[in-house]
Amino acid sequence: MTPSLVRRLVFLFPLTLAATSLFAAGGALSLVPADAVSVGVVRVADLRSSPLSSTLFQHADRFGTNGEAAQFLSDAGLDLAKDIDVLVVATSPLTRLGSEGEVLVLADGRFSVDRLSTALISRGAVRKANYFTLPDSGRESNKTGAVAFPSATLAIAGSESAVVEALQAFKDGGTGFGQSILGHEVGRVEAGASAWALVDVTRASRLTGGTDGLQHHGNKQHGQALSAAVRNISTVGMWATDTGDSLKLGAFGLTSDAETLQLVEDTLRGALSALRLSVRDRNPEFVPVLRRFEVQRSDNAVEITGSIPADALRELMSHKRARK
Repeated sequence: MTPSLVRRLVFLFPLTLAATSLFAAGGALSLVPADAVSVGVVRVADLRSSPLSSTLFQHADRFGTNGEAAQFLSDAGLDLAKDIDVLVVATSPLTRLGSEGEVLVLADGRFSVDRLSTALISRGAVRKANYFTLPDSGRESNKTGAVAFPSATLAIAGSESAVVEALQAFKDGGTGFGQSILGHEVGRVEAGASAWALVDVTRASRLTGGTDGLQHHGNKQHGQALSAAVRNISTVGMWATDTGDSLKLGAFGLTSDAETLQLVEDTLRGALSALRLSVRDRNPEFVPVLRRFEVQRSDNAVEITGSIPADALRELMSHKRARK
C-alpha cells in the first residue's frame, strides 16, 4: 500500500462515517432513493431563530394565508414552521437510463396522523393499505400522487410508486443511499450544515435535457465559461451553515479533468472580482464580505467557501425587499 493511498484512506474514513451516521435508519434521510441523482436537505429546526428564518418561512406564511390551505393545516393540526424539523427532497430516474424522473419529499417532525388522515379523506384522498392517494393528482403528469405517515415523526410524499418504495425501505431499515456514489460525497458537506444539496450532474442532465439550459444564463463571459466547464463536472454540492452570528456558505464541483478544474477555478475567481466591482458603488459594505470568500483546488475538486455576517445578511434582505 503506497503512502498516497494510505493518506487517501485516512481522509475518506471520517467522511464515510459521517455519511453513514447521517443516513441512519428511522429518519427522512434514510429513505432517500439509492439511485437518487439529487438530494436537498433543510434542517428547519436549526433555522427557526436564525437570520435565514424570515426568508425560509416566508413561503410557509404565504401557504398559510391561502384560505383552503390554511383550513387544511388547521384541520390537520399542522404548523409548517413549528412541526417540521428536517425537510428532504430527492430526485431519482424512473428507469436506469431513462429521461424521466420523479421527486420524493420526506420530512421529520411531529405529525398528528389521525387528524391528517381525517383531513385528507374529507378532501377526497383514498386510503390504501398504509398510505393515501390524492384526488386529481395524476391529471397532468399521469402519476397519481400519494402521502404516507409511517410514524408520528415521519411524512412521505410523491408519486404513488415512489411512496410505496419509500414505505418498503422504511420497513427494511433504509435504502442504502449513504453507500451509493452520490451518497459518499455527503461527507464533503460541512458537518452540521443547516441546509445542503448534492447533484450528480451527469445523471441529472439526462432528466433535464442536458446542460444546455445553462447557456441561457451565459450572456456574460463568466456565465458562458462556467456553463462550458459544468459539462465536465461529475458532482456538485453546496451548503449553508447558520452559526448564529454569520451564515457560512460553501460549494464544490468534482471532476478528474485537470483542465476543467482550472477553468472552474479561474471562472469563480473572476466572478468574485466582478461581483466586488458591481457592488462597490451601490453597496460598498459588501466588498469586504466578498473578500472573505476563498477558492481552493485539489486534484479532483474545486471549492469555494466564505461567510456573511448576520448584520450584512439582514441588510441584504432589506435591500431585496426594498427593490420588490
